[in-house]
Amino acid sequence: MYWTERHIFACTGNHCNQKGAAKVINRLRFELMRKGLNTRVHMNTCGTIDLCDIGPNIVVYPDNIVLSNVEENDVPDIVAFLSGGDVPERLLLNADTPAERTRERFYATLQNQGNRASRESIEPLATNHGLDMGWIEEQLRRGFMSKKPDDASGDDVYAMTSKSLHRYRLG
Repeated sequence: MYWTERHIFACTGNHCNQKGAAKVINRLRFELMRKGLNTRVHMNTCGTIDLCDIGPNIVVYPDNIVLSNVEENDVPDIVAFLSGGDVPERLLLNADTPAERTRERFYATLQNQGNRASRESIEPLATNHGLDMGWIEEQLRRGFMSKKPDDASGDDVYAMTSKSLHRYRLG
């Protein structure tokens, strides 16, 4: 982090990139340099923050905050925050924000069902929580869920991993 006041990590994971992360990152880097903040704020990209389904995401240290669903037009508000202004609350993600509570409820429901869901039942479970199969696929890819053949039937069974159990305090 050298001798800067803040360190930013901006996600460049596939899902975040599909949602415009490159544009956000380029604009943020430009604005940091334009405002002379690049000597006080060190910015790096990273492969993932494990939140790509609600990305693009930016983590700011030492503030220990995550900004999610960031769009290019949010950059002025982020730069204002980094200049000493208020955190853009609409972008703030923490354990109590709606997106995280939705995930937690989904995983709690899955846990209450024995942490096993068939292909036929996982989609309605996701839909009931405002999620979709794209989100399930992202959770599988990010290691929050697993999909394995059932010992008895051979059909795929979806389950949460210890990563999601710990993240959502369910284990």
